[in-house]
Amino acid sequence: MTIAPAREDHALKSAPGFTVLNGLVLLGVLFQGVSAGLFMGRLGTAWVHVHQITAVAMALVALAAAILAIVTLRRRPVLVAQSVGLFVLLVVETGLGEAAGDRHSLVAAHVPVAILITALSAYLTVAAARPSR
Repeated sequence: MTIAPAREDHALKSAPGFTVLNGLVLLGVLFQGVSAGLFMGRLGTAWVHVHQITAVAMALVALAAAILAIVTLRRRPVLVAQSVGLFVLLVVETGLGEAAGDRHSLVAAHVPVAILITALSAYLTVAAARPSR
């Protein structure tokens, strides 16, 4: 007598690839805080370029995560929407950073958006690692 393997319910799986991509975004966000502190502390203009390059890289990884969510996490629409939202926030944040320069009013918007991005990327990393119910 052969016992058929248990069928896995796709809706109950965690999303390891999505978790990894969001974890990379989260690491990038944390690194952004370090690089911002270094160039704002006048420790070299090279850190400005590192900050800019990291911002673009994070947006690209967030785009990959959003696409992966759209394709593989259709049964978890809240995660899909939040993932797309994270990508949009990163694009807005990159635009604010590029436009800010020495304009303190834009820097005043840049920092709170960065905090929101940090919270959302941390949430997505943990939420995607848990199986859905």
